[in-house]
Amino acid sequence: MRTCTHTVFASIASLAGTHTPLAAQVPSYSVEVVATFDVTTTVEGASDSGHIVGFQVVLGVQQPFVATLEGGLVYLPLPSGYDSGAALDVNDAGVVVGTVSSVSLPTDDGQPAIWIPDNAGGYEAIIPEQFDALPNPIGSGDLAITGGQAVAINNDGAVVGWSRYQGFQGGPTTQFFIDESPVNLGALGFAATVRDMNNNGVLVGEGLTFDLATQAVTDLGIPDRAGGVSFTNVIGYAINDSNEVVAAARRATSGNAIWLTYLFDGDWSPLNPAQIPTRFVGFYDNNNRGDVSATGGVYFAPEDALFPDFNGLLTPGDQNWSVDLGFIASDRRVYTTGVDTDAGANALVVLVPNADNCPADLTGEGDLDFFDVSAFVNAFAAMDTIADFTGDGNFDFFDVSGFVNAFGAGCP
Repeated sequence: MRTCTHTVFASIASLAGTHTPLAAQVPSYSVEVVATFDVTTTVEGASDSGHIVGFQVVLGVQQPFVATLEGGLVYLPLPSGYDSGAALDVNDAGVVVGTVSSVSLPTDDGQPAIWIPDNAGGYEAIIPEQFDALPNPIGSGDLAITGGQAVAINNDGAVVGWSRYQGFQGGPTTQFFIDESPVNLGALGFAATVRDMNNNGVLVGEGLTFDLATQAVTDLGIPDRAGGVSFTNVIGYAINDSNEVVAAARRATSGNAIWLTYLFDGDWSPLNPAQIPTRFVGFYDNNNRGDVSATGGVYFAPEDALFPDFNGLLTPGDQNWSVDLGFIASDRRVYTTGVDTDAGANALVVLVPNADNCPADLTGEGDLDFFDVSAFVNAFAAMDTIADFTGDGNFDFFDVSGFVNAFGAGCP
């Protein structure tokens, strides 16, 4: 049976006049397990296409891995003469970058590495060409280059990292190539250690950005004083394709509570004005929507909504999970680690936004507008099941009310 009133259709008509898509709804999340583990596991990066990279410590030795929902966790091969490694970033094509070493913990004693998919389910490990020596940054003459790391790769295949001076734990930011000579980006004005790079080839490190295409260096400055305390510097850790940066901002204080999370979109602003300063630098990531997953909170930009973490967003059926902050993709999937508190099992997991968060999107375009309203009106008039929002087989006031409420809630 179908019933309607003029009041009900007046409500629908008012929605139809809303041509601007409504604000989205913060998603709830379901947990999907990629792989369980019982050794120390660190996630270092993820791609929008679903690759997770990092390393595990197996019998005291770091082993680089790549993991996906489809293939589980797979250790990456090490070149001859190398015993350990760490995978630090991955692009949508599954190309991985990181470091490899002949010692058990490669962080401070490795060579840059690139892993290329071989189209047969495996990977080929490549050590890109490195400098022999570079001018001494604090004295005369040259210093030998003894290694380094590849820390970021974008979807164009650009690879950046840093080179290690002999006797030092750091060196200039470097662009690496599979079959070309490296480029010293420090000599081009990027006086910082690169932390991330976006798909437009813009790097971020410390308080600077660098554009590979134009070689333009931009100084982001520091945030204004907050709570009567000024800031000394920032460390930019993540940059999205709109050049929005997530950074750790260091307070000018003699105490241990010195770091706060700040966002840069042309100006600096705190992620969470109520954040308590931390002693150590934390976790930082952002996506192309402007969403942020970082120490201080999880921020959904279109909704202007802040949450302390992802745990409060898990569906009722996944409340047994306790999950960490993780890399948030542009489709809002989150790649992280978690523990199943019921089973006591640790796992690499993907937090998947629930598809039913936008039932009023009848056109399937990802936002709500006049066309969704029109689709509902037509379906309701034709007694099409997509307009049966209560699922009771009737077409009545309650279906219209359900649609109106769902439309008002928006899409993730």
